Amino acid sequence: MRTDAPAPPRGPVWWQSAPVLLSLLALWLLATLGLRPLLLPDEGRYAEVARAMWMGRSWDAWLVPTLNGLPFFHKPPLFYWLDMAAMQVLGANVFAARLGSAFGAWLMGASLWLAMRRWHGPRAAAIALGVLATTPFFFIGGQYANHDMLVGGLITAAVLALAHALEAPPRVDLHWLVAGWVLCGFAMLAKGLIGFVLPALVIAPWLLAQGRWRQMLRLLHPLAVLAFVVVAAPWFIAMQLRYPGFFDYFVMEQHFRRFAQSNFNNVHGLWFFLVVMPALTMPWSAWLLAAARRMAWLPAAARRAWAGWRADGDASHNAALGLYAWWVIAVVGFFSLPSSKLVGYVLPALAPWCALLALAVGAPKANGGGRIWPWVMGASAVACVAIVAVVAWKAPQSNRELAHALPASIAPG
Repeated sequence: MRTDAPAPPRGPVWWQSAPVLLSLLALWLLATLGLRPLLLPDEGRYAEVARAMWMGRSWDAWLVPTLNGLPFFHKPPLFYWLDMAAMQVLGANVFAARLGSAFGAWLMGASLWLAMRRWHGPRAAAIALGVLATTPFFFIGGQYANHDMLVGGLITAAVLALAHALEAPPRVDLHWLVAGWVLCGFAMLAKGLIGFVLPALVIAPWLLAQGRWRQMLRLLHPLAVLAFVVVAAPWFIAMQLRYPGFFDYFVMEQHFRRFAQSNFNNVHGLWFFLVVMPALTMPWSAWLLAAARRMAWLPAAARRAWAGWRADGDASHNAALGLYAWWVIAVVGFFSLPSSKLVGYVLPALAPWCALLALAVGAPKANGGGRIWPWVMGASAVACVAIVAVVAWKAPQSNRELAHALPASIAPG
């Protein structure tokens, strides 16, 4: 699904360099990672689970997440394993406790940039990475110690790897196909069944809409499925063998019952994510109407857009837009169905959302010939850092005051 080759760039070309841009992305995510204290209860809880596993110093402790000495199977262990590795190098501190989330954010940004560079050219890719990186939803999510950004980054990478594998129908690139399935396996280890369900929900209908059902069947290549099983299955099997009630609690209770019932916390209406996505992606959501106008022709142009990835540049570009649009609809729609909703649930939709916004932002007619968006990007970056600085100063829902009071309350000797 390559577009026509872009014209040679004018001016500095540092923004085309993968090492430069992806290093800058990492620096951007890490610079303020340890600035504020952990927020309670979520950040403190997940950081403590990782710390307890790290302090266990045994295979048994490293495999079984525990909280207050009891097995804690709300989520799978990948986030804890990443934090354990960080604590092994850096010690048990705030910075290490958030590295799992920062890695997920970096993976999301890197995957989006690589895909958009391939499909839309280096300029569009650089704008998309800048839009994503300076979106408050992304920046703050990348330094919030829970599982949401990690699974969001892995699902983003998985969908884009699978889409890459499907570029030359009817052939499927086995290397990218295996990579996509492996990423789905890691996404399952990050947050459970959605690591497989969401990529399938994005890719399968998108292929069927193009009449590419044979290619969809080729996604089930035995080697790719085996790679997925090797990555995802061992931990779940081990926990079920050791704790016979694991399947009922983790799969039935934490997945199906939570999805179907209304007695869990954080109850919101169907409107919730329709407000959350534009609000948390300001100021870039100001281009939402322009992005929607770019999508308005999709129903009428469906046959041309879905004609295949070998088609001319315009049709290939349309197919990419169709992928981004359906991706957002599928993820937001899926998480809008249950009554229990948390903001971080829709992080797997953030990359395609920002891709659509970035294509609108980069259109010369949409922003005064390209003169506006660099200023918006700079202002948004300052706002992201300011939000973190204010939270670090105020430290709401943290144990900072307790930490300061305890030493003074302990009598000498």
